[in-house]
Amino acid sequence: MLVSYPALFYYDSSESVPFFITFPDFKNSSTQGKNVTDAMAMATDWLGINGADYLENGHMIPAPSALAVISLKQNNPYPNDLHYDSEQSFKSMVLVDLEAYLNGKTKVQKKTVSISKWVDWNDDSVQANSSATLTETIPNEKIHTMLTTRYSRYASQPKYFDGRWFY
Repeated sequence: MLVSYPALFYYDSSESVPFFITFPDFKNSSTQGKNVTDAMAMATDWLGINGADYLENGHMIPAPSALAVISLKQNNPYPNDLHYDSEQSFKSMVLVDLEAYLNGKTKVQKKTVSISKWVDWNDDSVQANSSATLTETIPNEKIHTMLTTRYSRYASQPKYFDGRWFY
């Protein structure tokens, strides 16, 4: 399941690792990178590990904010301590496949399910593994439902940013 979240990339040349990355939608989120490529890779890895951890522990992952409503200045997690070069700092969406971080680590529970008679996996015309199909499909549907339900509630509320309302 692909998910995408906005991240803020703060650049400070006085630091040995100049990029400090944070995700405004996740509390206490941060990682670092040596250059832009490393920073993007570290951000992707952070999002994958922590998104998977949220799901593994039964927590809802937060709805992603729109990139247009976040800013380096207003979403600075340490406004008194984090100094940055506004010319080289930037915001970007970070994309990750959560399945890659969940694969092989998810706990599987045995469940008894009822299906419509016409969906008979024992039918010789269909070559499908019902357990594998359900194990792959249900988590994707759950993540999709969590994100679309939470995001649609979030998106329906207008946001005021930089002197304009966003709907």
